[in-house]
Amino acid sequence: MAGIPSLRTVALTLARLALGGIFLYAALNKIIDPLGFVTDILHYRLIGYPVAVVVDFYLPWVELVCGVGVIFRWRERAALSIISSLCVVFTIALFSAWLRGIDLSCGCFGHQAPASPLVALTRTIALGLLAALLAWNSLGKTPPRENDAW
Repeated sequence: MAGIPSLRTVALTLARLALGGIFLYAALNKIIDPLGFVTDILHYRLIGYPVAVVVDFYLPWVELVCGVGVIFRWRERAALSIISSLCVVFTIALFSAWLRGIDLSCGCFGHQAPASPLVALTRTIALGLLAALLAWNSLGKTPPRENDAW
């Protein structure tokens, strides 16, 4: 008979589901409104239009796959590593915009949830730390089998 999961197990599962869900939500908003997202990217004034279009095309799909991977524990370590790396890049971009006094909507969740650069920066750092914590927790464990979704 299976025992009751520990509080730690429940907390890690909820954290994993929340992180994956947030990245799914963010990805879907960007996929639905690609023109809005490319505009948000250009407001950072870090890259030109051709590169922004490439980022606009690929980034939401990377976020979507990683969100699904975290939720369903499919290639979870890789997904968490990518999410952590994306959060570092997002943090640098947001911090750069904030330092340069650029008032922009971060574009993280499309135009559904505009946030000031400072709020977006805080949120991105928190998500990156959560992804790193989940990745750290998975170290030393055998990866789940393909049919072990939960």
